[in-house]
Amino acid sequence: MKRILFVTGNLDRGGAQRVLSLLANYYAAEGTETHVAMLLNNTVGYDIHPQIILHDLSCQGSYIKNAFRMIRKLKSAVIEIKPEIVVSFAGRVNLITMLAAKNKGIPILVSERNDPLHDRRNRIERWLCKRSYGKADKVVFQTKYQSKVYEKTCKKNSVIIGNPIAAPVYEGEHIKKDIVCVGKLMDQKNHPMMIRAFARLANEFPDKQVFIYGDGPKHNELQELINELRMSDRIHLCGNTDKIFDVLHEYQYFVMCSNYEGMSNALLEAMISGMVCVTTNWNGVEEIVTDGVNGYLIPVGNEDCLVRELRIVFNSYNERLTREAIESARQFTPENVIHIWNNTIVELAKEGKVEVKE
Repeated sequence: MKRILFVTGNLDRGGAQRVLSLLANYYAAEGTETHVAMLLNNTVGYDIHPQIILHDLSCQGSYIKNAFRMIRKLKSAVIEIKPEIVVSFAGRVNLITMLAAKNKGIPILVSERNDPLHDRRNRIERWLCKRSYGKADKVVFQTKYQSKVYEKTCKKNSVIIGNPIAAPVYEGEHIKKDIVCVGKLMDQKNHPMMIRAFARLANEFPDKQVFIYGDGPKHNELQELINELRMSDRIHLCGNTDKIFDVLHEYQYFVMCSNYEGMSNALLEAMISGMVCVTTNWNGVEEIVTDGVNGYLIPVGNEDCLVRELRIVFNSYNERLTREAIESARQFTPENVIHIWNNTIVELAKEGKVEVKE
């Protein structure tokens, strides 16, 4: 394969962007001319191969107002680049990609990266996704749950591929017995639930602290909540770090309070790092975590259950559970997952035509 085009909102720090960067880096390292088009902004939060060609197609203002401009820009880019395949990540970006690149003789692979029923897409966008995904040459879902949402329109053109996780297997000791949370500071991640739950336990466990890694629009609001609960010396907003794997190897407990996810890279990275993981039971997580076997599940939004579960795990370390977590996450190592991605992409690229229709 000579040329591939990835399409994304940006390469900022996030689960979808991390997976895309791993795939793009893989193809660039293999000698494929690799292009990445960014539709929302030109932020790059991950290390990318120096041979990757970035295309800033973003427009100032809202997604809805700029949708047609982005379609025109992407259409021009596709005609200029003449890729053998277009690979698009995330719901709204997938819609733009389908409208810009369909019927140009190039196979299009779209990838669902979130919970399609609970993310920020409105009803019209969800309806459009169902229709357009059915016309894509291939649709990649992360979980069986996502696939089931689209089973009526994508039964024949879909495949389930989990996320490749870049974190190395870690079976050493976790020196610090504190909690780490990893996730963008936004409503989806429900960090306030973690903050309030820990505040209720703080007096019982005076040796524990919470370190929240990530940045986002809710930073000031979360810091105000921490200050209001007088937890500023126990709960810390740490921002982004390029050494997150070192953090996961150092700390004992990982907690995720998300209201919804696609397939969480952060959770998988914590599991393969041998952490004790507590997560809300968002749609699809049961395909990764079995309660009490390789982690602990609590109902979404249930602060009381989180308090009870944290009290249990603080008082009884389960070494068998952490071993099971590592073994469960091994299937998502890059060499395993990228091999499946590559087979899917290469086979699809063979179906394309040589000339791109103007």
